[in-house]
Parts: sequence; C-alpha cells; structure tokens
Amino acid sequence: MAQTLLKVKNLGKFIKKHGEDPFISQTISKMLTYKIQKYEEEIEVLNRELTKFEGIYKKESATFFKEFKAGKLGDDMDFIEWSSLYQMLHRLIEKKAELEGMK
Repeated sequence: MAQTLLKVKNLGKFIKKHGEDPFISQTISKMLTYKIQKYEEEIEVLNRELTKFEGIYKKESATFFKEFKAGKLGDDMDFIEWSSLYQMLHRLIEKKAELEGMK
C-alpha cells in the first residue's frame, strides 16, 4: 500500500510540474471505470444473496441487520452469514461511491 501511495504522490508532483498529460488522465479514468464496474458486479452478486435471505425470512436486510445488531435474533449460522453479506455490501457501496467521486 505504501508503494502505491508513493507512486500516486509522485504522479501528482509530476502533473503539477509538467501539466496535464492526456495519456495519464485517460489511463486513470479507465482504471477507475474498470474498478467501479467490478464493484458493481460484486454488489449485484451480494444483492442476489441478500434477496435469498430476505425471501426465506420475509424481512428486509436493513431491518434484519438492525435487529441482529441489537441482539434480538440470536447467533444462527444463517444470521451470521446474512449479517456478513450485508456489511460487505455496504463496504463495497462506500468504496464505489468514493471512486465515483474521483472520476
């Protein structure tokens, strides 16, 4: 991670010193678009998995998660998996939004 941050900082310095480079700009845009698409695919998969649990337990994932966090549902293996999927979904949504803000 430190190597990547160093590269980004050096790239920033390069652009400040030499100005905008169309090739670098286009490459970064393509990279961001690619990663956003990958997040969208992962989000789609997680949403399908969450829909299965919602169908089985007749409950929205957001409602389930609040109840689960409050300790109202116990620690059934399905609930642990459902909770993990829900949290993973929200982390991916957050990451995707951050990248979209960089485009």
